[in-house]
Amino acid sequence: MKKYRYIFILIFLSLISNVAISQNVRITGKVNEPKALIRLLTYNDMLTYEQTLAFETNADEQGNFVIETDIDKIVMVQLAVNLERVDFLIKPEAIYNIEIIIPEQKKNVSYFEKESPELKIIDINDDDLFYQYYVSDMIVDDFLLNNFNQLYKSRKISLLDSLDVEIERNLGKIKSDFVKDNIRYRKAAIQMVVNNDNAKKVVNQYYNKQNVLYSNPAYMDLFQEIFTNYFASRSFNQLELEQMLYADYDKFMSYLKGKDVFLAENPNLAEIIVAYNLKGMFYELAEDRMAILEKLKSIGQNSNNQKNKEIVDDILKQINRLSFNSDAPDFSLKDKNGKIVKLSDYKDNMLLLQFVNEVSTMTDYQFELLKDFSNQWQDTIQVVTIATKESFDDFNRLFENKNYKWTLLNLDNEILLLEKYQIRLFPDYVIIGKNGKIGMSPAPSPEQYLDFHVRRLYKYYKK
Repeated sequence: MKKYRYIFILIFLSLISNVAISQNVRITGKVNEPKALIRLLTYNDMLTYEQTLAFETNADEQGNFVIETDIDKIVMVQLAVNLERVDFLIKPEAIYNIEIIIPEQKKNVSYFEKESPELKIIDINDDDLFYQYYVSDMIVDDFLLNNFNQLYKSRKISLLDSLDVEIERNLGKIKSDFVKDNIRYRKAAIQMVVNNDNAKKVVNQYYNKQNVLYSNPAYMDLFQEIFTNYFASRSFNQLELEQMLYADYDKFMSYLKGKDVFLAENPNLAEIIVAYNLKGMFYELAEDRMAILEKLKSIGQNSNNQKNKEIVDDILKQINRLSFNSDAPDFSLKDKNGKIVKLSDYKDNMLLLQFVNEVSTMTDYQFELLKDFSNQWQDTIQVVTIATKESFDDFNRLFENKNYKWTLLNLDNEILLLEKYQIRLFPDYVIIGKNGKIGMSPAPSPEQYLDFHVRRLYKYYKK
């Protein structure tokens, strides 16, 4: 009997193990950048757009890759090829075969003028979710374009019935509640403008006592349109509201709900409306920032809704990311001699990071200014230039020819450091204070009063 019990236990453990390692989403793909870093990033929600890394791998020498991971619901994701990204929609128990084409970018094109990567669908087994979502979105876009005057000038709301007919004609029965909700809230956005009643009907019909659709793009797009600056659009006295920031949490929330019936009747939704608006106030009311941060923390601590807690946590992350005196992203990079240089090497000094990606007239000009500044700064601040892998040799020759004395580091394959410092344009600058804390990010370039801000921060740290 004992023997069979052991056999049963082994079989049970084997089954548990198989469940634990099974993956319910599989994506096979090809990209035109061999050995590229491939990441699958899931959106935590469609309000903060914060993301979680779900899977990471590298393409092979032919650009092929495979992603296998678990998800528990339909979710918007980004597929990242190195630092380039494309949006995608995936669901549990689905299989995808895709191709991502990264366009060759023209030289001297700004970040905002770059061509976007192209996602090609080779084959999908997801019960038509992807197809119905994207095609219905295209139908709504075309509908808006073709009926702009009748909707926004003549305010013919009855046209929305023809939109339903067009979607059904092209897609038949919509299978997924996610797609149904997305269509519903895209129509609500049209209805809000056509009604011209300050969104009262739409709020009552689509948000009052309704489920919060945290992961639905159309729901959260409309949420932002309606509830941005919500306090200013309601019956709140601005001075009174600012004073209430210093009251305890219960008193603060009671004040808001006492002034606004909608907030009182929708306590779950009210938490994220308040948190979202507090985030906006944080940037507008410099003198009240500490009180606003405390209120945000209080919402997270007192909420009974786990998703609301996560949203508040993500809002706090966004506020603190690269903010003054926050921890600077660490790095460990090689100089021209192969010596490892770390951020911690500069813990007793102020540091100016310069990120560059190609030798140009602009970098030549800024380097000459930095040379003059570094002579003036002396021990005030250390300068470190971080060059991309492709440009490092060019900058190394430039440093030798021009006799630049500050440190040059090779970014090499640590490209995610650019994401961590939110580098979008080159050259770009970040000032780091003592003990590896952010002083200013982004910092201005040398011709745009960089010297003023370096000296301002130096005086602050000296005190």
